[in-house]
Amino acid sequence: DYAKLQIKEMKHAQKYGTTQTFLQAGQLSLTPNNPQILGIKDPKIMKIGNYQKIDEKAYNQKLKSDEVKYEEYSKFLGKKASKQYRTQADAEDFYKLYRVAEKIIRANNLGYINWTIEIYKDAQSPNAYTTTTNHVAISTALFDTFADNEDALAMVVGHEMGHALLGHLKRNDKLIARMQRQKLLAKAGNTYAAAAYLAMKRKYVIDSKNMEYTADVEGAKLAKRAGFDLNAAAEVLTFFETMPRYDSEWSSDHPSPEKRIENLKQNAKYFPEPWKDIGEYNIYNSEVLPVKLSSDRKSMVISAGTKTSGNLYKPETPAEIYARFGYMYYVNGEFSKSITYFNKLFSIDKSNAPAYLYASYASEALYKNTGNKKYLQNAKDYASYALKIDPKNKYMLEQVDAL
Repeated sequence: DYAKLQIKEMKHAQKYGTTQTFLQAGQLSLTPNNPQILGIKDPKIMKIGNYQKIDEKAYNQKLKSDEVKYEEYSKFLGKKASKQYRTQADAEDFYKLYRVAEKIIRANNLGYINWTIEIYKDAQSPNAYTTTTNHVAISTALFDTFADNEDALAMVVGHEMGHALLGHLKRNDKLIARMQRQKLLAKAGNTYAAAAYLAMKRKYVIDSKNMEYTADVEGAKLAKRAGFDLNAAAEVLTFFETMPRYDSEWSSDHPSPEKRIENLKQNAKYFPEPWKDIGEYNIYNSEVLPVKLSSDRKSMVISAGTKTSGNLYKPETPAEIYARFGYMYYVNGEFSKSITYFNKLFSIDKSNAPAYLYASYASEALYKNTGNKKYLQNAKDYASYALKIDPKNKYMLEQVDAL
């Protein structure tokens, strides 16, 4: 009964069909929803980064003047290749990727070194990788899929830069080298080495997945500061979810796209809006980065900048992460989580007066919601400590008086 067979098979299509899976990207919400929780106190004194808010008119004028320089590089990349060399990508493709990567580099003050960006020929495998601390390679299959979605390309470039910036290449090589040593000893008959190799292999898989999760989030941070739309950018992960997966969860060194999407959703909710302001500040205080075809004529080099805002990129420290999550949990109305992360911060840094103030706000909110007086006492303790650190701060004084 072929009709019955067709019905049975179409049930599988409901689970594995690619169209609906891909379109889910449009339903993702990776930006803070600002729920406007009643009773939230936010004097905006939590330090997010060293920057000044740029006047919108001045910023737009800067972008307009930058376009003149971009036009020069557009014409330069558009020159025909010499007879001795043929580029693997058209000038239009190089220029599109240059604009995405250059914006990320400038917005995050990554122009301390030349970056090499490659589009390599592979029409069947949508993929990207980085092999050195300043090289990003994207296959033509992946580039062509998202050629009209610069936000997705920004996510790809940011992810690969994230691997390099977070030291994943060196960490990965170290894990592989240790694993290979045990494997050689195991082949020589060392039973202990055989067991150690299996344990290291398992650790390698777990660590590799964790590095992918972290690179996704770091890439999203870089793209966010550069002003890219994270909801549109997330399409690249949803696209990967439509692709066949041959490795099991325990053997693959990459997490499933479904879990990567969930990881990104959970983290991006707590990206502060001022990150975009930091990116604009860095772009405003830097110049357009020069680009040229690399010596292999298969990639391009975005040259290190000569003028930056002075604060070169560095990954968030644990203290900065705890402070950010503590603050963002508070403004999103997740008061218990806020206090948990502020306490993690206080275990390593007892000098952050605004953090103690916001911990007091969160404890006060819990007291009002539950009536439990321990939260009121906690709120008083946090406020008193904040005032002790910064005795003339009007917000600290107001909170102590209110409590």
